[in-house]
Amino acid sequence: MSASTPSHRASLLILCLLLIAPASALAQAGQLDPSFGTGGIVTTDFGVQSNSNIAVANAATIQPDGKILVCGGIPSSNGFPSAAVARFNTDGSLDSTFGTAGIVTTRNVPVPTAITLQTDGKIVVTGAGADNINVVRYTSNGTLDSTFGNGGIFTSGLILVGFGSTSGVLVQPNGDILVAEGVLLRLLPDGQVDSSFGTDGQAKVADNAPTALALLPNGKILVASAVSGFVTRYNSNGSLDTTFAINGQLPTAGPADALVLLGTGEFLVGANLTSAIAGPVIGFAVSRYLGVGAVDTKFAAHGGVVTPVPDFPRIATTGLGVQPAGDIVTLGTVSTFTQQVFALARYTAAGKLDSTFGTAGVVTTSFGSSSVNANSLAIQSDGKIVAVGSFLTQMDHGVFDTGFKLVRYLGQ
Repeated sequence: MSASTPSHRASLLILCLLLIAPASALAQAGQLDPSFGTGGIVTTDFGVQSNSNIAVANAATIQPDGKILVCGGIPSSNGFPSAAVARFNTDGSLDSTFGTAGIVTTRNVPVPTAITLQTDGKIVVTGAGADNINVVRYTSNGTLDSTFGNGGIFTSGLILVGFGSTSGVLVQPNGDILVAEGVLLRLLPDGQVDSSFGTDGQAKVADNAPTALALLPNGKILVASAVSGFVTRYNSNGSLDTTFAINGQLPTAGPADALVLLGTGEFLVGANLTSAIAGPVIGFAVSRYLGVGAVDTKFAAHGGVVTPVPDFPRIATTGLGVQPAGDIVTLGTVSTFTQQVFALARYTAAGKLDSTFGTAGVVTTSFGSSSVNANSLAIQSDGKIVAVGSFLTQMDHGVFDTGFKLVRYLGQ
């Protein structure tokens, strides 16, 4: 047997590099994750429906074990969507150990628009009807938690509910539950109203249209609201914190569609900007603010960054998240007169558009002829990005196919 020559070894090395290169190229941040669903996309199809019996995936969160929880509505036999929570395994398949074949439905409550997890694995969702708020708590396997409210369900008395389609819910370290749904409401761990909070358990929110909640380490509460664009800070007892911004309220650049609290006490707001009043949307907008309620001028250009999506003049921002490495991701639905797609943009921690992500920092995902809405963003512990929404494919006049769309993107 003859020893290999240096030139032979060099040829083998080059061949190995050529074989490895395509796999490396596929691992670019922002590309669809081939280990999830079919080529990175999971479709949960609820079949052909009519009128308003549509599926909608409103919000998502990720369990510590990596499973994905999605809340929203699914078609029902009475012609209107039923409140639902679905759980997906890490590969995108429905988790058969949860509810019925991975989905739990709850009758006689509004379709939920926000979801969160307790440290004990219980699941809390909230939604609003015409004049009241419902909060539902499930055990980790999807059954109603009988120790909460009335058989697992809290229903408020008559409350003026805003006209937003999103809301917020979070669990405080002591187990109290904060709900932003038309008003800011606090419940005790057993699902009863905390009358020591605000006025009879609630505090007013700007425009009656909260979109997101965040809890500061000192117990103070940030609430974003979208119509006029405000972030409001409350003391832990529900009173307005007048030491924040201007008498407790901070006007934001564009509607405050999403909110993320940073470990430094600063916070990010996701929005979309228009070129003029009632004019066309010109791009995603991400701004960073100091903890006192002032613009952080060190972020991007004078505190914020605006990113258009080429060929899509309409943008609706619906999600904002921070990856473990500090990169910032925003999600929305972008559209033309004939097409709707999911869109993402990624920025460095300093607010610079990340050219290593997708195409010049932007990713779009089309679903053919389906009308889609991207409604929620979740970041996995490994940095992968999960976008959740729903689709509607017109079949005939008043008849359509409808379901959920989950998309997972590589984070690095």
